[in-house]
Amino acid sequence: MIEHEGTQLFHSPLDNSLQVVIVYPESKKYEMVSKQFQESGHAFLLHEANLMVIDGAAVLESWFTMDHLLVIQAHELGHYRAGHSKTAHESGEIEIEMEADWLGYKLLIEKGEVSAADLHREEYQSRYGTDPEDDSEKFKEKLGQFIN
Repeated sequence: MIEHEGTQLFHSPLDNSLQVVIVYPESKKYEMVSKQFQESGHAFLLHEANLMVIDGAAVLESWFTMDHLLVIQAHELGHYRAGHSKTAHESGEIEIEMEADWLGYKLLIEKGEVSAADLHREEYQSRYGTDPEDDSEKFKEKLGQFIN
């Protein structure tokens, strides 16, 4: 992990080809990315740079755990692997977000991140009113190629 002026940079443990940068509020770069966090939530992708940018303000919240960090990475990795457009978050299309969440859940299971997968499953159920396992038939044909 590299720490520099209010940021942390590391390779995602879920996919080594994707780097993660956490930008904390004290960073000079935070103002530059904070508007995108308002639009996208706790994270967004810079596809062309193979980089995921995570909101350090969320990371600093008392409720935030390492499992939350893995869930965020899994969701963004779901967008990345599924080839969702660079504006997937902006489109507000529930189906795209659901695909990223389903794929993220499956990636956490695949990597053996059981407690993070359980957290992601709870969020999925709350968000969509269904279970990711129940939606496997719906998404497996389209997205199954991105998991083992």
